Amino acid sequence: MKPFIVLLCAVVALSPAAGVRMSAYAEAQPLLVFVYGSEEYAYYDDYPEPADYTVSEEYQKRGLDLEPGERLKIVDRLIKEGHETKDAVLYCFPLLGKLMDKAKADIDRDPVESEIRFSPDAFPMFEIKRSEAGRQIDEECVYNDVYFALKRGLRRVALGIRPLLPETTAEQLSAFTRLRSEFSTSFSTSTAERKHNISLALSRINGKVIEAGETFSFNETVGKRTAANGFKEAKIIVDGSYTDGVGGGVCQASTTVYNAALLAGMKITAVSRHSLVPTYVEPSFDAMVNGSGSDLKFRNEGDGPVFIRAYTTATAAYVKFYSDSLPYKITRRSVTLNVGERPEDVEFTDTERKYTEGMERGEKVRVSGGAPSVKSEGYIVLSYPDGRKEERKIRSDNYSSSAGRVAVAP
Repeated sequence: MKPFIVLLCAVVALSPAAGVRMSAYAEAQPLLVFVYGSEEYAYYDDYPEPADYTVSEEYQKRGLDLEPGERLKIVDRLIKEGHETKDAVLYCFPLLGKLMDKAKADIDRDPVESEIRFSPDAFPMFEIKRSEAGRQIDEECVYNDVYFALKRGLRRVALGIRPLLPETTAEQLSAFTRLRSEFSTSFSTSTAERKHNISLALSRINGKVIEAGETFSFNETVGKRTAANGFKEAKIIVDGSYTDGVGGGVCQASTTVYNAALLAGMKITAVSRHSLVPTYVEPSFDAMVNGSGSDLKFRNEGDGPVFIRAYTTATAAYVKFYSDSLPYKITRRSVTLNVGERPEDVEFTDTERKYTEGMERGEKVRVSGGAPSVKSEGYIVLSYPDGRKEERKIRSDNYSSSAGRVAVAP
């Protein structure tokens, strides 16, 4: 169809709102009545006399000084020339546009999308708001009906309505509320400070929602491990040995998240190992984080959101991922390729009596156990319902050895 520009400016500037009768052709009854349910919109085809020559020329060109039946001949000509029915009708009946705008303001309604609310510590955890369809006046349909109604002398036109369907429904969202994976690690022998740090880190992750295509960053989510950010001093690994530092234990939180993410099928984009084999997880399944560049990151490559519940009890850390179900079950496999010799213990004099308080001079107490070097590999195994299994190697690691430390009373 030919493009057609409806020039309404001159007419609209002189025209009252549709429904005010002013011209010589005013009638007691409206030319058309548009109907939607119990609502009616009356259209009076009235135009004021032109005020100057320029407007008068446009007025006559469009047939606004003619009876509606005569103007229809102009509409017929425009349609035969290839113009859209809507444009042709509005050219000769411009006040219809104003009336249609009013009807659309009353009737059109955007669809309401379904929404999900995730409250990990509440019951139920998920609340889903149902979607609602919207509606929109189908203008193409309406103007076609207007044209044929005028041609046939009809006065009532039903407003054609086009439903607007929501993109997201409650049924779609409910599929993303299933438990996809869970993982836990024990810290039953940890100090109160270390337990506090693990709990605080996981509390910052609890309730996290990772949308489709979004990447999760442990460091960005948990924040800096500083006293100002709520973390306490506990044992950390620095340069292959244990020492005191603010935020000790946070790596156990990141490791728990990492393994739950693996089991949930997340795409791991950044992970680092410790220099020593940690005691709370198998080799090649730890995730060391720090404030100097080591982060745990993974991306949700699914079609919908992933929800994380993370919490602690008195003795363990738990992380659970919720989303739609995977077409397979994921398990982990740690393979130790080589174990080196354990170094001899290193003795030091406990001049501050930090570990040897109340002990006789020369008495000894082990402060930390040593560990041999370890070479290992990590695998995930995908098990399908039909019995097929697919194993994927995800990493190789070399952990350093560490000497045990023995404190000697001064």
